Amino acid sequence: MLKVLDVSPVPGVQLLYRLALMLAVVSGLFCAVFLTVLIINYHGYHGRLFKTEIAGTTSTAEPSYRVSARDSFNRLPTHYQSFLSLRQALAQNRQDETVRAQIRQLDHDLRINFFARRAAAQRATYFLIISSALFLIAVRTISVLKRNLPDPTENTQQNGQKTSWTFALFLSWFMLFGGLYLGLLLAPNPDIEQIFMDRLIADADAALPAEVSQPATRGSQTAEVPQTAASSQTAGIAPPADITPPLELTEELFARNWVSFRNFDGNGIGFADPATPPPTQWNGRTGENILWQSPVPLPGNSSPVIWLDDAGGGRLFLTGADEHLQQIFCYDISNGSLLWTADVSRPEAGIPSPIDDDTGYAAPTPAVDGRHVYAMFANGELAAVNFSGELVWRKSFGLPDNSYGFSSSPALHYDRLIVQFDNGDGSDGTSKIVALNLSDGSIIWEVPRDMPNSWASPTIKRIGDTYQIITCADPFAIAYNPEDGSEIWRVRCLPGADVGPSAISHGNVVLITNTAPRTTAIDATGTGDITSSHILWVGANALSDSVSPVATEQYFLTLDSYGFLTGYDPTVVDSSRNRARFWEFEVGNGASFYSSPLRVGPYLYAFDKSPANPRAFVLDMSKVEIDESGMLTDESEAALLIAENPMPEPCVTSPAILNNRIYIRGKDNIYCIGE
Repeated sequence: MLKVLDVSPVPGVQLLYRLALMLAVVSGLFCAVFLTVLIINYHGYHGRLFKTEIAGTTSTAEPSYRVSARDSFNRLPTHYQSFLSLRQALAQNRQDETVRAQIRQLDHDLRINFFARRAAAQRATYFLIISSALFLIAVRTISVLKRNLPDPTENTQQNGQKTSWTFALFLSWFMLFGGLYLGLLLAPNPDIEQIFMDRLIADADAALPAEVSQPATRGSQTAEVPQTAASSQTAGIAPPADITPPLELTEELFARNWVSFRNFDGNGIGFADPATPPPTQWNGRTGENILWQSPVPLPGNSSPVIWLDDAGGGRLFLTGADEHLQQIFCYDISNGSLLWTADVSRPEAGIPSPIDDDTGYAAPTPAVDGRHVYAMFANGELAAVNFSGELVWRKSFGLPDNSYGFSSSPALHYDRLIVQFDNGDGSDGTSKIVALNLSDGSIIWEVPRDMPNSWASPTIKRIGDTYQIITCADPFAIAYNPEDGSEIWRVRCLPGADVGPSAISHGNVVLITNTAPRTTAIDATGTGDITSSHILWVGANALSDSVSPVATEQYFLTLDSYGFLTGYDPTVVDSSRNRARFWEFEVGNGASFYSSPLRVGPYLYAFDKSPANPRAFVLDMSKVEIDESGMLTDESEAALLIAENPMPEPCVTSPAILNNRIYIRGKDNIYCIGE
């Protein structure tokens, strides 16, 4: 039987045939090799085991990252038993530098091994695809050159050979598409880190075995909680779905509690019965009108948030963190006892460096909605825990690229949590504002921002009959629609500034202030770029680098870091310069402020951070009287400051005020002030 190879007039066809045979053999072998590499990586073979000495014993790491053999690539290096045991040892003695060094070294080795496996699998996938394509080309070339020429007298033999070559082609196609399918199936996704964050972050905070887990503590004692979310996460088991029925969140419910930084609207206004206002006199050093004080286990610059219960009690929540731990603390507001501690640490998330001491590792204030507490930390980790301290969900925004450390607090708007994540210089596409579902942390909407890193928190304002999210960063103040994230307006009023203070509002007027370039009052009813049309007035006094402003019925108030308070009168504006009339008052002698003031009725509360002589100041704004030039009268200036209360330690956080009590976090303790 003559074949195409035998009768082809094309020169070099015999050489082509031999080359095709060699290519088929070599590419087939390579397909098998690369497929073997993928299978080996898929089943978690590492080539070596890590060993770590802990308290004189040797702990050998398991050779698998996975919970099940089907989920290899969705397990993290920190699920090694040796790593978990070291973390448990560190939790018992956080000052043990030997254990800290072992954790760092083991974490380094595990990460190198883990990412080496991923890189090997990725390379093997590419080579498998190339080898499969070459194998197919070679086999196809061979089949064409070995094809029999038609011979009617040898139908039986021809049919047999057709069958054999049909089988060979079928086998070739099977190997090709089987290899391609397995390569794509087993290859790690290029965005595998995001898969880790979105799918497994809930059980990735260095899970401890069930018999040694300590998910929550009451004071210094282990809390007796069921093996559900908090304890199962430490056992490497995904927490169960949160089945707590959602509350119907309303403005009235928000106003009854203290749900986020400077209250639900970020305006720094507290509500109290006029018959029983918060105290104006206390002494933190002698204990006068200090109802209780409790130590905070970890440092942090986050402010307290509070949720009251139907029985008249309530819970206060704080966050704290250091280089290794991120924790949420729950206190009983009636006596200050620490009810539980939720450890939401995820070491593999890393820690940004450097961190400014004025910011720290836990600067963002958490938010609370009656079901969950939502806490963000300096490493871009956002965790939600329920009221038993059990992890419900978490989301990672990645390590922030921030000059002084991340400090923007999440804001609560009914069924969603708003996060302003301004990052780097704003040019790499990582800055964004995001709305997350309160129940599961899923993204409702996400809008990119071309803003550099900032420290201000988003605030929710009611403007007319709708709500706006107000954000501040260099160079714009921008308002977003909380329903879909669409931009409503923007004003260029913060060029060249490191922006720290958050916006406030009074009616439809939004006030933006910063140490540079000035204070700006904006009519927030406009749309688009309203820089040239909706700026009502500006001011350049008492400009703060961190302290957020506050408003009364008559004045917009700004307090700078050195204690100078400015009251702007929005009813008297110099049209030639577009400047509002103002008065000034110095709060304290040598006082220094990072804490934003809060107002209850006529009283303004401001807490000092001076380490030598920390104080809390109370001003009665009903005593403000001005002369014809708009300045404070001598009588008013003498009467304005009604109390200068000693504090046992400096305060950089902002107080929460509910009913007739003030809750303020100092450097090391949380205080409840009341009569």
